[in-house]
Amino acid sequence: MAAAPTLSPVRLRPEEIAAVKRIVAEHFGPDAEVRVFGSRARLDQRGGDLDLHVRVPGGTPPFAMEVRVANVIEKAMDDRHVDLVLLGSADSPRRIDEVALATGVLL
Repeated sequence: MAAAPTLSPVRLRPEEIAAVKRIVAEHFGPDAEVRVFGSRARLDQRGGDLDLHVRVPGGTPPFAMEVRVANVIEKAMDDRHVDLVLLGSADSPRRIDEVALATGVLL
């Protein structure tokens, strides 16, 4: 008997989750933590852009890198809009970081 498919804790297909994790690891290293937060982390909602929070080792990377990686992820998501928020593990969290860390789903 085949095992039942595992339901995703977020509203993304397994191949989308794999793409996000791969892109984040390529740009920020294997120790980066990526979370989905906002509407895509709520199974009872529909639609919405993709809100991602990435905690990276060390200091927060420059904003230009945040924009560049968000664009790469958008292309992998068939041009679905991506809001990417980066936080360095050595930096103090902002309010958006606190919300994402408290409500987001770790991939």
